[in-house]
Amino acid sequence: MRVSKKVVRSNKGFTLIELLVVVIIIGILAAIALPNFIGAQDKAREASVKANMRTCQIAAESAATDSGGTYPASVTVMQPYYPGGSSSVGGTPGNASVNPFTNVATFPVAGSVTDVQTTRSGSPTSITGNKGDTQYSPIGTAPNITSYAVIGIGKNGTALGGGSSGTLVLSNQ
Repeated sequence: MRVSKKVVRSNKGFTLIELLVVVIIIGILAAIALPNFIGAQDKAREASVKANMRTCQIAAESAATDSGGTYPASVTVMQPYYPGGSSSVGGTPGNASVNPFTNVATFPVAGSVTDVQTTRSGSPTSITGNKGDTQYSPIGTAPNITSYAVIGIGKNGTALGGGSSGTLVLSNQ
């Protein structure tokens, strides 16, 4: 006589199909959320470049205040006016702004803007540089520089756009 054992199946676990459905749903949610997260990172980096532009603008204005209204002819002249500097012409340089794309602290680089209004109305793609850089351009001839332009470079290596597809330029004009 043969005794057969009956196998009793427990209904307490998940089946393979149920697990696959859950994994597929999680994958779909990740595919939807990931591009939004990447877009938020790009916007944050662009906001950081704009903050660096504003820091450069404040340093230029502070240097001009101490120099009787004449703006710095180069970036090295306004380095002491960055946060942490001695706030005087020829003083100890302050802390450079951090490039959000490279995480390296750098002062602005020399730009090539000759006319602020023309640059503002022009296409941002006409101005190029290293992504995340801030460009400072004195306008005029030394020692009587009465204007300047500050431009930020975005993630694609071109200037940040302002309103109506123009270039974003911070200046005293």
